[in-house]
Amino acid sequence: MDYTVQQLDEMCSRIDRLAEQIASPTSGGAARDEQVISESVQIIQRIGEGIAWAYGQSNKPGLGEQFAQPFVDRRLTHCLKALITDKRPLRREMQTRVAAQVLQTIHILLQATPSDSLLFCNLTAGWYLNEVVSVEFDFLENEDLLPLWMTVVKDIAMMLNKDNLMLFFDPGAEKPFPIFSEAIRFYHHPVSQVRTHVQATSLEIFLKLRSEDVWAEPLFEVVLADSAVFFTHVSCLLREFWRMVDDAARSQARRDVRNALYIQNDILVYINDVFECQIPQLSAILQEKLLRFAVLPVLVRSMLRPFGAPVVAGEKASDILHPSTACYLLHDALTTLKSTSVFKAIALTLLRSQVPEDVLHSVTDNPLRSPSLYLAIQRAWSGHSASGAFESAEAYPPDETLYAMPLYPLVELLEMRDPRPVQPNKLFDALEGMLQNLTGVNEATSGAALLGVITLLLRTLRASQEALADGTAHRLGTALLGLLQHHRQHRWETLEATLGAVRELAAAVDVPVGRAAQILGRPLRESVLVPLAADLLQITKQASGAGQEAWLREYQEQWAAFQASTMEPSAAACQRDFLEQGSATAAKTAAPDGRARLLRILLAARRLAMGFLATDQGRIDEMPGIDEAELEEAAHYQPGVPVHIGKINRVKCQVRGSARGSEPESLYMLPAKATVVLVRPDDTKPFWAVPVIVEPLREAKLTVGADFKAPLEQISTPGTNGDEVQKTLRLEVAAPRSAFLKDRTSGTTPPSSRNLDRMAMSTPLGPLGAEAVAEQIALTLHFSDERRRRVACKILAQGQHSVQQHMAKGLEQLFADLRDDRL
Repeated sequence: MDYTVQQLDEMCSRIDRLAEQIASPTSGGAARDEQVISESVQIIQRIGEGIAWAYGQSNKPGLGEQFAQPFVDRRLTHCLKALITDKRPLRREMQTRVAAQVLQTIHILLQATPSDSLLFCNLTAGWYLNEVVSVEFDFLENEDLLPLWMTVVKDIAMMLNKDNLMLFFDPGAEKPFPIFSEAIRFYHHPVSQVRTHVQATSLEIFLKLRSEDVWAEPLFEVVLADSAVFFTHVSCLLREFWRMVDDAARSQARRDVRNALYIQNDILVYINDVFECQIPQLSAILQEKLLRFAVLPVLVRSMLRPFGAPVVAGEKASDILHPSTACYLLHDALTTLKSTSVFKAIALTLLRSQVPEDVLHSVTDNPLRSPSLYLAIQRAWSGHSASGAFESAEAYPPDETLYAMPLYPLVELLEMRDPRPVQPNKLFDALEGMLQNLTGVNEATSGAALLGVITLLLRTLRASQEALADGTAHRLGTALLGLLQHHRQHRWETLEATLGAVRELAAAVDVPVGRAAQILGRPLRESVLVPLAADLLQITKQASGAGQEAWLREYQEQWAAFQASTMEPSAAACQRDFLEQGSATAAKTAAPDGRARLLRILLAARRLAMGFLATDQGRIDEMPGIDEAELEEAAHYQPGVPVHIGKINRVKCQVRGSARGSEPESLYMLPAKATVVLVRPDDTKPFWAVPVIVEPLREAKLTVGADFKAPLEQISTPGTNGDEVQKTLRLEVAAPRSAFLKDRTSGTTPPSSRNLDRMAMSTPLGPLGAEAVAEQIALTLHFSDERRRRVACKILAQGQHSVQQHMAKGLEQLFADLRDDRL
């Protein structure tokens, strides 16, 4: 640094005198004021930087304390506070410059000062930082001060720990804990960066309150009281962004929709972070406010309204979202939040046969108004409320009632077992009606999201061991199976999500074991399995020749896609459907279609039915129609595991490895009934070999060039003069299992997302109707003469014919058994 401790002391003395001049300006006029302010700002900056530098000199212990001593002795904390609290006869621009530099210097000192230092003790003594935070800055006129002030508040929050919490709690002050109470006032500020600061600050404070030892302290009670107001405002802001999403969607302003969706999801993530702090008292307040102000009266109420229903007397159009908007937003909330209490409350509200009157009214009545304090703060920043929604001309109920926790929160009310006033659940009636009328545009925009919501709520009931009444389960099952029964009228995304919902319903009601079969078994067989099996049996019998080969390959592809599918709509897919809003893009015919669709639905329904019968899981996961010879050969020939082959006939060929420029490797094809088997000799044991490529014949396809009609193809080896000709056989292997073939895909561009089935939420999604397609790997075998190639071709062709005939008979038997109600 370019000055010493003595110089720092002189600067501290100088700033003290300058502060007096600012408080009582002389007759020097504006020029003199400018000179004083500029010098003050410069000195305050140098003092902060000098002390921070001194504390950072780890090779000079004690230097920081030496530099801090003049700051403490000159009582500079009081001087700095006076500069930002006392009213000065200065222009606003000059006051802002001084205040900004004071806040910046305090920020620097908090960042650089060790907690056991003299300066830290000085800064925290007498609730000094509380007083700094409580200063009433005019942020409307001085917008640049707000980020600096928020930074100081966040610095203090990060300093907190269980040992120093009391240094920031003044029980006798008007604002006992301003680090929290002042910060949360800015949560619904129109600038998103400010909201981010508030989120970070409040979470830092909550994390320091997780210890049960703190819960008995007066500080904790203050935080709970402030949180009741804060979480009410958070819920009100969240529903305003939902309103913005709906307005933008109705006007087809896609960019505005995306922006509002991003912000509301950011708030949901913050809410989830608060729940993750695992403070039961805070979680109880937050879930009550979230349910009572936002989720139930806005999302659930709007979702259950019939499409196109007019606004009736007593309702406000601005308080009601379009059903497709509400459906998507509810699905987004359920996939973002992790609060089982909120999930369970929504599930019980919608899926119980009877619900308490208070809960029913929280959905059917108009949403609670936004508190007057919330609107006053909002209007002070922007001059008006964000949307004008959720307001009331009457200040009823009063703010105190809106902020207070009720005697019986909704979560507790739903979990009570005493005979409180209940009514038949007309909310479930509305949900059932939505499923029965899921067609056209409402299906395109909200079908998958609605079914995703039902799936998540059923899963919540199952996890909480909450029984679903027989009548409710039967009605819900009938509505879901009705969608599958009329599969030709619905999009594939809807059908796939329906299969997932039926699967979850079966798991939720199967207590005790066998109850699901009693409720769903017969309707599943009669409305889905039997008619689908009859149609597929007819298709199988009609297929022959090349048509049969294509049908069997399609069956295998659909089995693989069925095995991979989660049968649940991803958040990205639901958002895509919502953004398209029933446009031509969203209305494209979804794949799989035709007989492929029949197969996928039947396979999923068959798995459910077999689960009702407690069928062995191995049999459930085994693809019907597989030749037993394939299973035996797969067990006998395992890549990399030496096997005794004796003097069995074999055909020598050459195969090039995956590495670029690698030399062809000599392998031997072994005759097999249902498998392509290529081995290399085991150098350590005679009559033993090591399998290199082992692939099911049903997954391999013999191909020929466009100029050849026979299964033989002559290809000149690159680099030859054309006189030397090798005979070549080419196979297309779908979904290879052998490492030799899998390695060929390493380092290449992954397949397009349009060829991926819906997997986990993190999997990239292609266009609507994207379907899983097994990856095809070309395998070219080179033979030394045409005779060897003909032998190899005969082995493969005969094996494939046998496999196809066996699979065709197996499928025919499968569909016949299902048609005749035999599993």
